[in-house]
Amino acid sequence: MSASNLRLSVLLVDDDKNICRTLKLSLRDLNCEVTEAGSVPEALAHLVKAPFDVVLTDLRMDGQTGFDLAKQVRKLDPEAIVVIMTAFASIADAVTAVKEGAFDYLPKPFTTTQLTHLLAKVRLVVGLRLENRELKGLKSRRDYFTGLVSPASQRLREFIKKVAATDATILLMGESGTGKSELARLIHDWSSRAGQRFVTVQCTSLAESLLESELFGHVKGAFTGAIQDKKGKLEVAGGGTLFLDEIGDLPPTGQAKLLRFLQDRVFERVGGTEEVRVDVRIIAATNKHLEEAVRVGSFREDLYYRLNILETTLLPLRYRKEDIPIYVQRFLREIFGVGEPRPVPATILKVLLAYSWPGNIRELRNSIERLVMLSRGREMTVNDLPEAVQGRDSRRSDGDPVSPPIRSLEDVERDHIKRALELEDNLERVAHALGITPVTLWRKRKQFGLK
Repeated sequence: MSASNLRLSVLLVDDDKNICRTLKLSLRDLNCEVTEAGSVPEALAHLVKAPFDVVLTDLRMDGQTGFDLAKQVRKLDPEAIVVIMTAFASIADAVTAVKEGAFDYLPKPFTTTQLTHLLAKVRLVVGLRLENRELKGLKSRRDYFTGLVSPASQRLREFIKKVAATDATILLMGESGTGKSELARLIHDWSSRAGQRFVTVQCTSLAESLLESELFGHVKGAFTGAIQDKKGKLEVAGGGTLFLDEIGDLPPTGQAKLLRFLQDRVFERVGGTEEVRVDVRIIAATNKHLEEAVRVGSFREDLYYRLNILETTLLPLRYRKEDIPIYVQRFLREIFGVGEPRPVPATILKVLLAYSWPGNIRELRNSIERLVMLSRGREMTVNDLPEAVQGRDSRRSDGDPVSPPIRSLEDVERDHIKRALELEDNLERVAHALGITPVTLWRKRKQFGLK
């Protein structure tokens, strides 16, 4: 997306409601998403909750001034562009505005042409920042799908190429740890929305009462503690992509509102009556069987078909073991950072290929991290791998691993979490090591009866 087409998020600060109303319409016509504030404290409250590309503020207001706001913005968000508006135009004010961190200065009254010219300069700066950030991100971001050799992975790559060029809703299915969130990000990066925000909502991480507000936002007074209006992630992702992780855990009220948005592209904030329209692409992911959830009534059938416009299933790692050597070298490069890492001994690679990987790519990466950490300063050995990967309980007399008896994934997961809890008593560190959220770890402990 070119800089000239960037949709800017603007925080408009002025204590004159009539000026705010008129300028808001002009900004919207110029492809801006506008949030209003009538004072410096109100503006700061918005800035704490969400970033803005531009803060367009009046100079003279009751109480604090636009200069005061510029100082605070520089502390809260150094990249936010501050533009000062004032009817008291002077060289002195212009110099002071720049000294206080303002990007530019607009003397009142200004014309639509002047405003358009200003926004063009802002878009150029924001576009360059996004491009720079994207290039840095692409260098450092994990790419679990490029260069893989298994037929399933090559089919998946072709799927990404086709769907990235569309704006259609996408449903990603597969076991935990197969890389659904990385795939969603890759689709965003290859799409025309790459210069806009990629926003994630973890549908399992919040209580039902909070999840709806997190997704759709709320108005002041909607519930206890709602002391002011708040944008939801759907609005924050405007122009970009919203990734709904573990969509199968979305509560019924959230399902109904999401269905309406997918149908009409409008929604209402919690406690509000005004319709909000936003341009955003939806990518959803789940490790649940949504068809079964529809059958038992825990997931809406009409929402399932709305999400299932373009869908794909990420196969578990045990069904595409040809990719394991590639992943191993890729993870080693990430861990060492520079240079070509030493190859993994054939004996270790043999063990890695024999294991079933119930935790998929996430478990493989964690195992490689452990292998590197425990073998620092010496040659890597099989004993540096996690016991579950070694298959230590089932070894032949010659020391080679044998295939363990087939166990259910639930049993393997329970034992893996139990071992992690025995090794570490800090639950946040255990969750990080397992590659899950603390909330998911709490739910798994409750499910398996672990303390």
